[in-house]
Amino acid sequence: MNESPEAVDVASWDGDETLTTYHDEVWSAWLHGSVAAVHDAGRLLLLVPMILTPAAIALALRLYRVGSVTVLD
Repeated sequence: MNESPEAVDVASWDGDETLTTYHDEVWSAWLHGSVAAVHDAGRLLLLVPMILTPAAIALALRLYRVGSVTVLD
């Protein structure tokens, strides 16, 4: 495979006014076993609908690795 992996980061939607517009979509994805994501400055930003804890970050990254991602934009 010659493609370089896309940069991925995890963020909570509650700290950014722009991301809060995705409130319902982020929760819906999370409650249905996937992680919501948006493209942001050349990276994929995984959105977690809670305060970021090590467990929440690990789950978001795990969902990303298994392909359970809902891209919102």
